[in-house]
Amino acid sequence: MKTIRFRILLITVLICLLPILLGVVWWERLPETMAIHFNFNGEPDHFAPKGFVVYGLPCLMGLFQAVACVAVDLQSKTRGEQKKVEWVSKWILPVITVVLYFVTLGYGLSWKIDIRMTASLLVGGILLVTGNYLPKLDYVKHYQIDTAKARKINRFLGYETAIMGVLFLISIFLPPIAAIVCLLLLIPYTVIGVIYGICVVKSGEN
Repeated sequence: MKTIRFRILLITVLICLLPILLGVVWWERLPETMAIHFNFNGEPDHFAPKGFVVYGLPCLMGLFQAVACVAVDLQSKTRGEQKKVEWVSKWILPVITVVLYFVTLGYGLSWKIDIRMTASLLVGGILLVTGNYLPKLDYVKHYQIDTAKARKINRFLGYETAIMGVLFLISIFLPPIAAIVCLLLLIPYTVIGVIYGICVVKSGEN
């Protein structure tokens, strides 16, 4: 098995860099200082120079994507191949990069963009997709967990993650406080998942 899949690595990194073309096209219309972070009310609270936003951010995301692809491939070699899950993992960052870059430029161009709604939609969508693929994970021998138990844990985590995704999507239609509540719910979401996994592993039942 080929250790590093350079084709998908190259394609996804190029997609992270592709939005630079939009920045070049709209360069003259963009402000010299651009918002790169927003609070829960959709108001900008951190800014950066235009050059960094247009060129620097995509390059950083491309670098992170390359590292992520290599890490996934090395893990696949060590713990067993999971094609569908690996495919989803390698496309999450490029999708996030394209969406957030477009939104950032759009805001700089004074487009009417609901930042909170966009962020909730993006996070909710990613959680739904991730939750859908978690139950498809096969037994990973590296963890030395019984196959049936591992699949049981993955199914639970899948449902739990999908529910969180739905909650984030619902928060789009609610006041800003709903997004904060969803973020806070990630704490019990993580704790419950860990406790459930430990209980299943220690139980005598499959």
